[in-house]
Amino acid sequence: MIIFGVNAVTEAVQSNKPNLQRITITRGKSNPRLQRIIDLAREQGIPVLFEPLAALDSKAQKGRHQDVVAETAEIRLYSLDDIIESNPNLVVVVDGVEDPRNLGAVLRTAEAAGVQAVLLPQRHSCGITPTVVQASAGAALHLKVARIGNVVQALEKLKEAGLWVVGLDMEGPNRLEEIRADTRLVVVIGGEHRGVRRLVREHCDFLLALPMRGKVPSLNLSVAAGILLYQLTGQRSGERK
Repeated sequence: MIIFGVNAVTEAVQSNKPNLQRITITRGKSNPRLQRIIDLAREQGIPVLFEPLAALDSKAQKGRHQDVVAETAEIRLYSLDDIIESNPNLVVVVDGVEDPRNLGAVLRTAEAAGVQAVLLPQRHSCGITPTVVQASAGAALHLKVARIGNVVQALEKLKEAGLWVVGLDMEGPNRLEEIRADTRLVVVIGGEHRGVRRLVREHCDFLLALPMRGKVPSLNLSVAAGILLYQLTGQRSGERK
């Protein structure tokens, strides 16, 4: 798999997850952030190559690589059973997000908020692509990600394992105060255009809306996901007002 962009490659080389095979930097380019990547790679014995810009453009398929590309083993994907066996307290299901930059932004926020696993449907959903990793600033490398088939069936299995399901829905009738702070949760984030699908909504235990007090009727998907996740994690740590 290809990882590109300064932040994403820095995260990859710092964690060495997944194993890095080589790093390529644009010949003649030099700045402190690139030098840090070079130094970290050499400390770990990871080969560093210097090639023309066109070579990096080709590897990154015209993505915004910022003069650095890493080649890695494929990112490990988990099964739903793997996730359940890990006994998580906070899981995110990203249902129908097809834009890789949106998915990357959601993953970046999820990792920062302490989410332990992310579930992505096999159909009508973006997978973990190089653009997703770059947009997540490398956060995708630190999350347990599982590809699932039927979202409703996955939610039911998670419920059987003791988790409660919260859907982000702009018309949701529930309030944050209704959710106990010690509840193990699955948070469902809907797609860019249709939100949480009807059948999925019907299998949520709670449907939460974010208060919109301005004139804009809705928020960007990743922004809304971030607000909800931090509300929930703040509640757990006693920070909610």
